[in-house]
Amino acid sequence: MNKKTILTILLAVLLFPLGAEAKKKAKEEAVPQLTNYPSATLDEQLFQGGDVVLKGHIAGLSGNDIPEEELAKINGRLSVIMHDYVTNRKERSVIEFGSDGTFSLNIHVPHPMFLFIHPTSMVYACPGDTLELTIDPTKPTKEEGVTWTGTGVSGEVTRLYEKIHKAYCDIPLNYIYKKGPDSVMIWKDKQVEQLDDLVRRMNAGLPELAECSPLASDILRTHILAQHLYSICCGFEYQEEDSIPDIDSYWQRYFSFAAPREKYLLDNPLLMIAGDFFFFNRVEFSLMRPLRFSHWEGNTCQTTMNKLRDKLHLSPTDFTAQVCQLRFSCYEIFNWYKKDNDKAANIMAATLPVITHPELCRHAVRAYRDYVKKYEIKVEEQKPLTKGDSIFQRIIEPYKGNVLYVDFWAMSCGPCRAKMLRMRDEVEANKDKPVKYIYITDDTPEKCRSFLEPNNIKGEHIYVTRQEWGYLSEKFNFSGIPFIVLFDKQGKQRDDTDVEHLLNE
Repeated sequence: MNKKTILTILLAVLLFPLGAEAKKKAKEEAVPQLTNYPSATLDEQLFQGGDVVLKGHIAGLSGNDIPEEELAKINGRLSVIMHDYVTNRKERSVIEFGSDGTFSLNIHVPHPMFLFIHPTSMVYACPGDTLELTIDPTKPTKEEGVTWTGTGVSGEVTRLYEKIHKAYCDIPLNYIYKKGPDSVMIWKDKQVEQLDDLVRRMNAGLPELAECSPLASDILRTHILAQHLYSICCGFEYQEEDSIPDIDSYWQRYFSFAAPREKYLLDNPLLMIAGDFFFFNRVEFSLMRPLRFSHWEGNTCQTTMNKLRDKLHLSPTDFTAQVCQLRFSCYEIFNWYKKDNDKAANIMAATLPVITHPELCRHAVRAYRDYVKKYEIKVEEQKPLTKGDSIFQRIIEPYKGNVLYVDFWAMSCGPCRAKMLRMRDEVEANKDKPVKYIYITDDTPEKCRSFLEPNNIKGEHIYVTRQEWGYLSEKFNFSGIPFIVLFDKQGKQRDDTDVEHLLNE
């Protein structure tokens, strides 16, 4: 072998790794990253909680006495739903207008967040700001007749929310999850391509955000990204698992796109103030799928985080993974272990070592403190009677001395109807016992009859107005249905038992 040939081989061997590395680097650079993001300073104060003021008026009526019958048409229809998506707790407050056509509420938020004004709109609430609602009854549609303005970041984000959502967050699924896992995977790849294109557009500057403050721009951009990830997660979650032969392998391939985009999609503290309940809920049950099975498989929190690292190559301190881990732990202690104080303490003790973000640590400690107050020390906060209390007492007055099974439902709710069908045998078996099954809805008797009569749904059927429903949902703090609550024979609400146990007490 001559000297020239030897030199050629040596050069090829030496240059091959450089060429491979160059190709690898080029591939990595193909995934665009956000620039000038975050553009605002993320100091600790930004994540603190406090009160936001919500007030409003009815256009053309403020300052005048409004007849009671007109107020009755409005009051109870609008509610503010604050859902602390970090610790899985929610509070609902009814908006009640006074006789002068105005209202004012102080809503405490654990950190800056989106609030849902049921059933009209989303608003952004930053502690210290004021949001103002104007209702104009003369407008032809609800969307035109309801407007929000506000101060500070709350006003900026709320003002642009609908426009931003319509322009960048309308991502139809088109029932793709019914077409099989291969079709869903192809659809997902296209969604990721669109996500990358959106990042490039953000780097060039979205025209709608041109006049925004840096913080408002960060919140809205993060919200857009979160909505795209939410849709991709829905594509995975809505599939029937039985149709996927190797679900773990499929999950790993489906979410392989996450790691190269982790810095802005997942490991991003801005999600705490720009995400929402639906985003974290869907990510928790799809991308963070190992969390769902950690309890039954006996895995530790650290084992679960390690699986996300090993299978999806996510950071061991990924911010969203920490939020989902905390959400799951809080759900466990508040819903599964209300009477097992030692188990609840062990769950929180196992969770805290994987929570590294200071604000998430604070939320974890606060959530466990609330658990101790409610279930261990059993501190009952005395609250003034509300309209919801009066309405509910009127409903249950005829059934005093019985165990009460109270089910809030609606004809439009499939799970509600399915639950009532499953309950038929129990209702029939207990018809001669001191228990009453009370079904409450804000639908009309005429609308419900087509379901109740052919299916022989027995029980006490109570029909309330839309306003009464609003006050009852505030009293029991629910936004989803079916919502079921039990009362013992002494009229005490019980959430730690079932009808059979209460009958045997």
